[in-house]
Amino acid sequence: MLTRWSPLDDFSDLHLEVDRLFGRNWGKVAARVNEGAWVPATEVTSGEDGWQLRIALPGVNKNDVNVDLHGDTLTIKGERTDTKRNDELHVSEIRYGRFERAFTLPAKVEGDKVNARFENGMLELTLPLAASARSRRIEIGAVAGKDIDVEKIA
Repeated sequence: MLTRWSPLDDFSDLHLEVDRLFGRNWGKVAARVNEGAWVPATEVTSGEDGWQLRIALPGVNKNDVNVDLHGDTLTIKGERTDTKRNDELHVSEIRYGRFERAFTLPAKVEGDKVNARFENGMLELTLPLAASARSRRIEIGAVAGKDIDVEKIA
């Protein structure tokens, strides 16, 4: 499994631990921790019938998310907006702004049967395989009319 790593995240974690160790209060902690592009956490699984994709989108309204399938590319775009702009900010570890994730599907998916569900901050997509891309067992038949005499060959 691949994990996105940023060396600056380790320093931010260290900074938070030092603050906790010395009992600093909110007033002395940087207002925005982990500034940078927001990339929602994603989980992709597969089975015989296709793929399942889950994206964690807490605080995002489902009307602010778009899912598009073009050929073999699945694109998910959206935005998480900051709703507390008038309040004084002391600490925020929540990232806001636009995000976009694009996935190239490894085999044909039946586009008209893709199902998207958004519940409790989780976007869940079911991407069924097209019938032509599904594996199937092929029976081996006997050749008609030819009997082989094993004793004559030996």
